[in-house]
Parts: sequence; structure tokens; C-alpha cells
Amino acid sequence: MKLGESAALLRISGSSSQIEAESFSSQSGIQTENCSEGGQNIGYIENGDYAVYNNIDFGAGATSFQARVASGASGGNIEIRLDSLTGPLVGTCPVTGTGGWQTWATRTCSISGASGKHNVYLKFTGGSGYLFNINWFQFTGGR
Repeated sequence: MKLGESAALLRISGSSSQIEAESFSSQSGIQTENCSEGGQNIGYIENGDYAVYNNIDFGAGATSFQARVASGASGGNIEIRLDSLTGPLVGTCPVTGTGGWQTWATRTCSISGASGKHNVYLKFTGGSGYLFNINWFQFTGGR
């Protein structure tokens, strides 16, 4: 086992609410790659691409979305939608450039209208070219 992999395992077991971005149920347009923080991240994200995570349990209702992101460009947005690509928009998380494709920062935004179990669609929007990478994300509040 590599050092980076053990660090990723510790991080996952330390926080049950974190969802590794590469653990998507389905996706369009993205690829996985090795992550400088250990494990993998999703990258090669362009405008209109998306990733789907099935059966996410928001409990009584989540109020916040956090994502660990990196961008060597100007970034873009993560739209958080429920049950389909055109489903209810519960939040939009802006991602700005971090200075490198493996230069990680945590971005947080408010969400509303997410409770119970849903398939979560993260839809990526922005300008031309690659937007950003995502290592992990989590929903907090209302559990």
C-alpha cells in the first residue's frame, strides 16, 4: 500500500459523510486520475459534464455542501441537482482557480430543499476548456 492510499483511507474512515468524487454511479465526460492528496480525484471536467451519486441520504435536510477542489484555470460552478440532470437545483457552488490542477482548496455553499434519499447529480458549468478537479464532497446540517 502506498503512503498516499493509507492517508486517503484514514480520511474516509474519519468522516462518514465525505463522499469520494471518483465513487460516482455514472458520469458523462469526466475521467479519474491520481490525486496528490491520496487516492483518486475526478478531472478533465468541461462545461456540461456531470457525475451521478445514487441513494444519498440527506436525513432531515442538508444545509451546506462542501467540495475539495483544484483548478489550474478560472474554475466554474458545481450545480447540485436531485434525481435528474434537469431535476430540482438545491444549490450552486462556485469554484475559482486555485493555482494548479493538484492545488487543493475546500469550497462551501448553502443548499436548500434536500432531504430524504435522492440520486444526486453534480452538473458542471463554466467557460471553455477544463474547469476544475474534485477530490471529495460532503453535505452537512440537518442530519
